[in-house]
Amino acid sequence: MTEQTARQQGAALQKGAATEDRQEKITAQAAASAKNREDGVPAQELERFARFLLPKIQAFYQSEEGKRLFEEWINRRNAEEKTGKCKGS
Repeated sequence: MTEQTARQQGAALQKGAATEDRQEKITAQAAASAKNREDGVPAQELERFARFLLPKIQAFYQSEEGKRLFEEWINRRNAEEKTGKCKGS
């Protein structure tokens, strides 16, 4: 076996081992995620929904109406804290 062939085989083995490690890690993460999800919704679907919803939420809170409503909420919360009547925000 030539030195070049040995290097190629060594590189291929390392690449294969790294790929297997990544696959095992992904599988372990997916299993842990699925095990911890009590509502049965796959984490991938939740992430997809969050990626859809987040820009809309950000746009709302950057709008004049969103800023006004957020300010009102802050004022209500502060007033409730002063009177000791926190209703769970």
